[in-house]
Amino acid sequence: MADEHDRPLTDEELARAREGQALIAAAVADVHAPQTLREAIERDRERAAKRARAPFWRRHRLALVPAGAAVVALAVAAIAIQTSENPAEPSLTKVYAAARLDATDPAPAQVGGTPPELGASVGRVDFPDWEKSFGWRAVGRRDDTVSGRPVTTVFYRNADGARLGYAVVSGDTLKAKPPGRRVTRKGKLYHVVQAGGRTVVTWNQQGHTCAIVAPSRVPRARLVELAASRNV
Repeated sequence: MADEHDRPLTDEELARAREGQALIAAAVADVHAPQTLREAIERDRERAAKRARAPFWRRHRLALVPAGAAVVALAVAAIAIQTSENPAEPSLTKVYAAARLDATDPAPAQVGGTPPELGASVGRVDFPDWEKSFGWRAVGRRDDTVSGRPVTTVFYRNADGARLGYAVVSGDTLKAKPPGRRVTRKGKLYHVVQAGGRTVVTWNQQGHTCAIVAPSRVPRARLVELAASRNV
């Protein structure tokens, strides 16, 4: 039987895929925004220092350039502050960004069971131990608070060195509609999108929003298989 990913995209799915590409790009920007802002500020400082050393007529002519750059930097900073203080539920962009960050804690312990689990959970969602069944070993964990909601991410790595982040949002499922193509496995719905060298799978499980973010070289069908392995 042909893989579901081989069939042509409908107009709606194409639109959702494009939206997903924008979301992934925004997630990447969220991760790197602080460094980018620091670099922009440093460039402004260098321009200001050069202006101070220039003759008076040149200082007057060049004054407009750093002023404009400063306005842009302040606008970026204001947007960042507004975003961080937004009391609304987390955006999917922020959840995806959290799943791409580095681990801050060791991987949860393997606790066994059938199927095997790790010693970490969010509500009724237990993080799976995928090492024996799928070849993905847990290598780290991080806990974030995003727009007032705890988000727990467990990171896994396979034999090829690829790393994925499996994030679960505490509390009710998010209202935002996930981007990407709809894929059904065992009666459950998953949204899959690929862009910017990353593949994202988003779904709801046990009343929580879950997401896997992995390098694009990992087959999409494999990621859906991982997501569906415990979503019963």
